Amino acid sequence: MTPQQPVQEVSQLFTLPDVAIRLNELIAAPDSSTGDLVEVVQLDPGLAAAVLKLANSAHYGLVARVDSIPRAIAVIGQQELQVMAMATSVTTTFRGLPADLVDMATFWDNSVTCGVIARLLGRRCRIPKTEQLFLAGLLHAVGRLVFYARRPEEYRALLGAAEPTDEPSLAAAERRVFGFDYATLGAALLKSWNLPVMLQVLVACQLRPGEATDCAREAALLHVANSVAAGLSPTLKGVAASQAGPADFDPVAWALLGLNEAVLAEVVQEASSQSLEILAIINPCAAVIY
Repeated sequence: MTPQQPVQEVSQLFTLPDVAIRLNELIAAPDSSTGDLVEVVQLDPGLAAAVLKLANSAHYGLVARVDSIPRAIAVIGQQELQVMAMATSVTTTFRGLPADLVDMATFWDNSVTCGVIARLLGRRCRIPKTEQLFLAGLLHAVGRLVFYARRPEEYRALLGAAEPTDEPSLAAAERRVFGFDYATLGAALLKSWNLPVMLQVLVACQLRPGEATDCAREAALLHVANSVAAGLSPTLKGVAASQAGPADFDPVAWALLGLNEAVLAEVVQEASSQSLEILAIINPCAAVIY
């Protein structure tokens, strides 16, 4: 079996909403205007509400309330708009997955936490376009959702044989059973969605960052963020944060970032509040589990 096979099986089930696709196209087009973006956002009440909430959040600290979509887009910028569109889209895209394998509130808690940590680390490493790092973190584990949707019985057996709190062991079990792991499968899904190549590479190489030769620091950063987020907010159902253990990442990847442990502690503390705020915006009905 190849990663493309299960992706093809879910191609109709897990598709990006038109609004996210259209915004990606407009933001990539050099001749698009703010008016074009406003028109698309206003067609989606959920995205419009999320954009307004973000513009009025503590992150921007504005005194006057933002009460229009044009003003909100001006405040948050096009790249942050793209992040919001993707975040609100993917949290509503995956439906009907086996409840015994995944709790979606917990899953998105982990994903948002990973994205926030990736973005915060990227800023401290002075990496440009940290919005893409957030998206890479947000989407880092979508391959698991494809496994749950298309190979639930095999995955139940895999979990029974692997230690669920040991992420390297679980990914190795995926490669043994399926021939590839969730990172490779997730990258194949992102490719089917026509998302930027860099996002595909980062997701594909998150477990083996040394393979991302053209964006080595970004891949190392996502690798570290994934490991840290797994300890703060595990993605597997029934695994509490206290059971996940300390972050366990490749020391070579950490050295490549040139940061110290004190910076990582600051990032973890800052990420906790930011993750809660973003989750409340993109998935307000979900109960965050700790």
